[in-house]
Amino acid sequence: MTPRPMRMEEDAAVRHIFAACHPLWPPRGVNWYTAYPTLVVARDGELVGFTSFSVSPSPAGPTTLYGNDLCVLPIHQGEGIGWALAETRLAIGRAVGATTFIGVTEDSNKSMIHIFERQGFHPCQRLTNYFPTGDAVVWAGSL
Repeated sequence: MTPRPMRMEEDAAVRHIFAACHPLWPPRGVNWYTAYPTLVVARDGELVGFTSFSVSPSPAGPTTLYGNDLCVLPIHQGEGIGWALAETRLAIGRAVGATTFIGVTEDSNKSMIHIFERQGFHPCQRLTNYFPTGDAVVWAGSL
């Protein structure tokens, strides 16, 4: 299972995965994920997970990798897909010179919290009512 860059024609499938993982959230717009670097994982020709991210250099400080979304179809969760996507996202960030990471997750998302902890990141801020489903926690750390 090797994450690869999303192809433009896969945007609808990626938005479907997002909707399956976040059924109470507003849907992403068409071509939302073509605006960000997005990696996907496919099984038997079907996309089963993705992550999107951005890298922002700062003239006054560190270059930061921002983890936007990381979603795996519910029937494939627990198979290591999220971990592979998260690790590949970090490797790309490091390769382009990012030295810090920031990610946000629902405070109830135990799977993503486990990934952030395993990658050595720490919670640094709580955002009340950040998501349509409740509070968020900002995770950060060095790469």
